[in-house]
This record gives sequence, C-alpha cells and structure tokens, in this order.
Amino acid sequence: MHRTGLLLLLLYALIPGLARAQSTYEGQITVIRDMIERRQYTQARIQSEALIEAGRQQRLDEVEGYGHYLLGRVLLQNPDASSKSRVEGIQELRLASRRFGAAGQVALVDSISVTLERLVAANPGDYSVPALPAGSVPLVTPTPEALDETALNAIVALQSAEIEALNDSQLRQLLRIQQQDIALDSFKFQVLNDSFRLMRQQMQLEEQRSLTREEVQRRNFFIVLALGILVALALLYLRYRSSQRYQVRIRDAQQRSDELLLNILPQSVARELKDTGKATARRYEQATVMFSDFEGFSRIASSLDPEQLVADLDRTFRAFDEIVERHGLEKIKTIGDAYMCVGGVPEADPDNAARAVRAAIEIQDYLSTQDKFRARIGIHSGPVVAGVVGRDKFAYDIWGDTVNQAARLEAAGKPGEVTLSRITCELLGDDFDCELIGTFTAKNIGEMDRYRVRSSRLTKNPS
Repeated sequence: MHRTGLLLLLLYALIPGLARAQSTYEGQITVIRDMIERRQYTQARIQSEALIEAGRQQRLDEVEGYGHYLLGRVLLQNPDASSKSRVEGIQELRLASRRFGAAGQVALVDSISVTLERLVAANPGDYSVPALPAGSVPLVTPTPEALDETALNAIVALQSAEIEALNDSQLRQLLRIQQQDIALDSFKFQVLNDSFRLMRQQMQLEEQRSLTREEVQRRNFFIVLALGILVALALLYLRYRSSQRYQVRIRDAQQRSDELLLNILPQSVARELKDTGKATARRYEQATVMFSDFEGFSRIASSLDPEQLVADLDRTFRAFDEIVERHGLEKIKTIGDAYMCVGGVPEADPDNAARAVRAAIEIQDYLSTQDKFRARIGIHSGPVVAGVVGRDKFAYDIWGDTVNQAARLEAAGKPGEVTLSRITCELLGDDFDCELIGTFTAKNIGEMDRYRVRSSRLTKNPS
C-alpha cells in the first residue's frame, strides 16, 4: 500500500508537467499552419521536421503526430513537389495516424483516414489536405490494416493521376525509360549470372589445385621467392633514391656555396680559390679606384631611427651596386657610409677610367633624384695590388698609393661633383669635359691637382 501511494503521488506530480510540455507546442503548430496557408512551404517543412524531432525526444506522441501530419500537408499541397515527395506526404499522414492512435486521439486518426479516402477519390492535381477537426470520437475507429490499405490506395491514385496528366510524348518517353530499365536489369542479371559461372569455374580450379599438395607447395615456394626478390629490389631502389636525394642536396648546397662565394669575390678569384684553396695576390699596373662618401652622414644618422637609416642605406647601396655592375666595375667594400669600387680589376680593361667616371656620373644623377643623401666622389688611376685576406670571413681588397689618392680626392671634393686626378683626366681623352679646379695638399702625399667632370660627350649606353 505504501508503494502504491508513492506511485500515485509521482503520477499526480508528472501529469501537470506533461500537460505543460504538450501545451508549449500549440503555438508552434499554429505557426506552421499559418505558413502552409501562406504557401511558405520551405519554412513550414523545416518547422514540421523540428516538431517531429521535439515530440520524439519528449516522447509526446500527439506532438509527434501533429509534426507528421503537418509535414504530410506540406509535401502534398506544395505545387512544386514531385510525385515522389507527394508519396512521402501520404506516408507522413500514415505515420501521423499511428502517433495519434498511440496518444489515444481516435478522432484525429479517423480524420486522417477520411483525408486519405478523399485523396483516392480526388480529381487529378487536387492534393489539398483539410485541417484536423477538433471533432468528436467517431462511431467506428479504422483499424491499422484499413489505414494501410487506404494509404496504399491514395498512393496508387496519386501515381495514376500523374500518369494521366502526361501527354503522348511524355508517355512514350516514360515507356522508353521503362524499357531501358528493363534492358538494364536484364544486363545486370546477365552479369550476375556470368559472375556465378566464373565463381563456379574458380571453385573447380581450386578443387583441382587442392588435389596436388606438391604443386601447391611449389607455387608457395615460388611466391615467397618472388616476394623476396621484390623486397630486395625495393630496398635497392629505396637506397638508390636516397642516394639520389643526397646527391641533389649536395649539389644544392654546393650551388648555394658558389653563389655565396660569388657574392663576396670576383668570379675569377672565386674559381681560383675553389680549385686551389687559395687566391694569389696580383699587381695591376693600370686600374681606376672610385671612392664615395655621404655629406653630413653623422647628422643624418642622429635624426633617423636605426631601422630607417639601415633601410635607406640598403636601398642606396643597392642602386650603387646595379650601376657599378652595369659599367663593368668591381665593388670592393662599404665602410659605414663610404663606398669603394675599382675598374680594371681583376680583369685588365684599357677603358677602366672611362667606365669608372661614367658610373660616378650616373651615381650622382641617381642621388640628385633622392632626398636623403648627397655624396662626394673621388677617382684616381694607377697601379694597385689585389688579393684575398682573412681566414674565416675573408674579403677581396685592393692596396696601394692609388687607393689613398682616390680617398684624398673624395675628401677634397664637393657634394654632387665627381673629382678626378690629373692622371685620370689624361686617360679619358676627349670623351669627357673636365675642368681644373685647383690644387690641394693631400695628407702623406703632397700637392695634388684637382679636376671636376662637367659632362660626358658619349651618349651610348655602357655595354
């Protein structure tokens, strides 16, 4: 008695909760009905499927039944729905009748039965589904078998209506498709029959092989031997591929090393260093050294951020490199804001003085278009010694009094001008318009004549 009382109390507590849970879906059902009336079939279908899932999760048969019923209305009443969709709509109505029957809603089950009978007797193309009545319980409740038969008749009627709506051309096309389907089914059956025949032949072959154990053992031996050979060949191939990849990595590393070496040294010097392990110092009787230095660099450096200063120097010296390379000169080094290059080294060039002066003029023309730096440039021609110094971070450099005099001429020059020595002017001949500015006292050298290049009379581009 005590347990029975507890169960009754639990049922009394649950019944209001179930009623509230079911009543929360009435608004959603009303919204879906309005969507159907306004022909918003896509949204109504989504909401109906959600209602079905909610009823299934909450185990509310009536709610799930309403979801199936509304989904059936959407699929049947949508004018753009296919015949397959309308068949699905009839099946949804059948599912709705089952859910309503499980919930004890006999009147709703009878209404769906009447709806299915209307679909059987309806005119072709009329798939409208009336709303469920709030009516009373019918005198005779249809059995599940009767509902299934009615649903089947509705499907047959729907398909018959679809067929009757077809014209002669469509019927011929449908008949042709059916004939093709029959031919395809016949072909599939023939393929299946051939497969069975092949399987029987294979079984007979296996039976024959099983009769001779020695033959089977010999076959297995050869299979193992073949597998061993394949494994050996695969290992050899993998080793070969690994060796090839290693060789490619070596070549790539060697290429990067050569490129790095060519960025540091002239090509002929780099080749000699690579072949012999050392580079022999050489004396060049006729070379032209060019020095450039920026005016007021310390003031400029103090007014810029380090990153901006380095970026400006990098952009400017890159332009210098392109000009020097285009005129066939060899860049030696940069020291702070100073830039030094030479012509006639490491390969002798009788036109080295003219090349150096043309490069200097182009550098000054480039700087005149910039707003950061102005440079003094000094050029002197004479003998130099060139070679590689250092062990780890080796560098190609030049030495001699010619280098010192080029540096003194640069210091004595003016920003935006190209200052030359008398020797360099004599080497230029009539190709350039040079002007004697005067003399100055060079440290450790003495009195030096100072010339200025005003213009070049040559118009052709350097080779």
